[in-house]
Amino acid sequence: MDLLKLLFWNCRGAGNKIFKRNLVEIIRSHKPEILILMETKVAFSRMGNFFNRLGFTASTIVDPVSRVSGFWIVWYTNHVNVKASSVGSQDIHTTVHKKDYEEWVLVAVYASQNPTLKEELWNELEEVANNMEKSWLVAGDFNDYTSQSERRSFSINQSSTKSQKFLERINNCNLIDLGSLGPRMT
Repeated sequence: MDLLKLLFWNCRGAGNKIFKRNLVEIIRSHKPEILILMETKVAFSRMGNFFNRLGFTASTIVDPVSRVSGFWIVWYTNHVNVKASSVGSQDIHTTVHKKDYEEWVLVAVYASQNPTLKEELWNELEEVANNMEKSWLVAGDFNDYTSQSERRSFSINQSSTKSQKFLERINNCNLIDLGSLGPRMT
């Protein structure tokens, strides 16, 4: 059975030559079939032809507002079928199908720093979790952390309330932290 490869990258800006060169190298090395890029900071219309040349001919996008945020899902249509069921300012819900695999749900998240908007996102995810019958993967940048060791800051924040709330939300959705590969702040 052929593995399905996904790549999540908080690229902190797409569209420049360095991003393009690095992405081409990542694709060459890892051969992902689905790319989820967060914090793109540019409109997808500026990058569509670039992705088409790489073979990623389908996409679901949330463009940035005033060069803030933005996240995209792009995929190879000859390898996998991805169908968006809902697109919001902080999340894209899709159903993924690949030959010889059961259909499953992928939710790409780029959570707002605004606590009220983040609360709305989690309320929505909990509602989806309560009704989820398929396997699902919820991944992206939650702009949150589960412990101080996941945080990189020069200020010392002794409050564990924020991380405890994040852990509760993860548990309420029956999610498991799969960890990450690479630098500590991946």
